[in-house]
Amino acid sequence: MPANRLAAKPDAPGATRAGRFAMWFSLVSRALSQQMLIYARRELGLNLAEYRVLSVLGEHRTASIRELAVGAQFDKAQITRAVASLTRRGYAIHTVDGRDRRLRVVKLTPAGQALHARSVPFAIERQKRMERTLSAAELRVLWKALSALHEETQAMLAEEGAVRRPRARTAPGGSR
Repeated sequence: MPANRLAAKPDAPGATRAGRFAMWFSLVSRALSQQMLIYARRELGLNLAEYRVLSVLGEHRTASIRELAVGAQFDKAQITRAVASLTRRGYAIHTVDGRDRRLRVVKLTPAGQALHARSVPFAIERQKRMERTLSAAELRVLWKALSALHEETQAMLAEEGAVRRPRARTAPGGSR
C-alpha cells in the first residue's frame, strides 16, 4: 500500500485503520523517533536508548534504571545496556543506592552533561517547529486533548490490570 494512501484522512472516524488514533499516534511517534535517531547518531554518536537516557538524566540529575525505563519508554534491559554504554564512554556513572542496595543510581558525568547541553537546542527547535504548524488556539486544544486521551489510555490499561491509574497531570502546554 502506498504511503500516501495510508496517511489519507478518514471518511468516518474509526471506520478504517487510518481513522484510528493509534494509527496516527504511531505514525507521528515513529517519524519523530526516526528523526531523533538520525540526529543522535550523526551529532552525538548515540543510539536512541542512549539519547533518551541522556535526556532523562539531563532533566532529573539522577535516576534508577526503573525510572529511566519509564522516562525513556524503553524496557529495563535496553536501559541497562544504554547505561553501560554511556558509562564505558565516560558520559554516565552508576552507583549502588544507599537505601536499597538492589537499585543502581545513574547520573551524568561532566562530559555527559556537556553532551546533553549540546542536544538541547535541537530538541527545542524541533518542538518549536512542530508548534509552528498550529495556531495558539489549536495548540491549547491539542494539549488539552492529549492530556484527556492520555488519562483515558491509562484508565483502559488499569481496566486490563496493566497499570495503576495515575493522578491527573497538567498538560505541558498549559492547564487541564
